[in-house]
Amino acid sequence: MNKNQKKYDKNIKKRISREKKKKSKLIRRYIAFSSIGLIGFLFILGLVLPGLPIQFWNNDIPDGNWKKVSNMGWGILPNIDVVHDPYNSTPATSGPFLDEKWGCPIRWGYHEDQSTDECLVSNLARGGVNIQYDCSLDDPSCVQLIDNLKNSFTGANLSEVVIIPYSGLNNRIALTAWNYIDEFDEFDKVRISTFIDTFLNNPTLAPFYEKKGFLN
Repeated sequence: MNKNQKKYDKNIKKRISREKKKKSKLIRRYIAFSSIGLIGFLFILGLVLPGLPIQFWNNDIPDGNWKKVSNMGWGILPNIDVVHDPYNSTPATSGPFLDEKWGCPIRWGYHEDQSTDECLVSNLARGGVNIQYDCSLDDPSCVQLIDNLKNSFTGANLSEVVIIPYSGLNNRIALTAWNYIDEFDEFDKVRISTFIDTFLNNPTLAPFYEKKGFLN
């Protein structure tokens, strides 16, 4: 091998070595910047997430004042006149329901007039929570109860909650979600809030779950 060939080979080796070092340096720099970016992203995410209406669900429902009702399954009724098995709770917490063609689920929020179980179950099937009350408007304490419910549980942050009168409850107030019910007589903001936090838009329960639940 002549001197020129040796010199050429030596230069090639040097060039390869430089390229390897250059690539290695670029890779280290990329990893460093990526790590910094990831740390920054996680930091910002940690600041933002607590303020977002996001919950991470599992299949375990904690113990509470509520009780579980046997699941009747679900199906969409063609109309209100179709005969179906009677609901197994008052108000109903599962079973067949009417769809949008019949105005169900009903609008979220406060209602002055009663609805039917066939519509109310449709709200539950979409992940909603229903707050039903049974009292007379001639009773001042009933008016106060309604005011407390309206002032505490309506608004942008509770857009999938229904507050509605319901005759024939076992108690003055009944909270319902899919397969769950809580019944009591006196307004209890903490108790109602806990029920809502536990069951509202819980996709592990509601069979017809929609994240937003809004109706156009």
